[in-house]
Amino acid sequence: MSCENWGFCDLSISKDYDLSKLDLLEKCGFHTVAINTHVQEPGDEPKKKKKKGDSKENKDLIPPPVEVTTDTKLNILHRVTIEFSDSSITPQLNQSQNLKKYDIVAVVPKTLQAFQYACGTMDIDIITFDPVSRIPFKISRKLYRQAVERGIFFELMYSPAIKDSTSRKNIISTAHTYHAIGRSKNIIVTSGAENAMQVRDVHDVINLGFILGLNSNQSLEVIRNNSRRLILKAKGRRCGKLYVTITVDKEDNKIIEQ
Repeated sequence: MSCENWGFCDLSISKDYDLSKLDLLEKCGFHTVAINTHVQEPGDEPKKKKKKGDSKENKDLIPPPVEVTTDTKLNILHRVTIEFSDSSITPQLNQSQNLKKYDIVAVVPKTLQAFQYACGTMDIDIITFDPVSRIPFKISRKLYRQAVERGIFFELMYSPAIKDSTSRKNIISTAHTYHAIGRSKNIIVTSGAENAMQVRDVHDVINLGFILGLNSNQSLEVIRNNSRRLILKAKGRRCGKLYVTITVDKEDNKIIEQ
């Protein structure tokens, strides 16, 4: 994450995307992408009796990030998105060694209790929802404001809207909810693309902002300024509070502050 120019960002590209085609995102005007690993909520599986000689180590809930070997000029980040219904998931997250390997942590709260916990307590960067179905609870101004004050961002993904009319309606509905209760503060727009056909040009994404209830300035912020703030916030979460990033320009031997 040692790059001074994050530029336009798409902070959700599925790990199932053909990573050899990341150059398409460069051609679409993006400078930074996050490869997303989605973790479904763990089921209530019956406990099996341990056999003699079995390892006592618990299986890590979070898989390791995918390796990106493609030669690209893009800044590559790793993101994990975790579904959960209540705070009982906390011990598993605290014990996960793989979780520490990700640059960005997002959650999908599936209940009001989970949403309250995400907004007020969890050490995360993004709250997002599955656009296939409507949000199953009411989002209050108080909780939205609490999340914003803690530096958490809310995500809107546009690729599901390309695939399905129901998802399209749900995404637009969610976007207008964010506008009504929080004036669309701390919003990021990502593709959530699983293949190259679902990626859109930077300017198309900016224009999409008007449908999502964003004004011209906000439409630019959701894929550039807000994304940059999120990346720096995530780095602060991992390394401690971050106020200034100092890098050295090797060619001019100058110190650059951010």
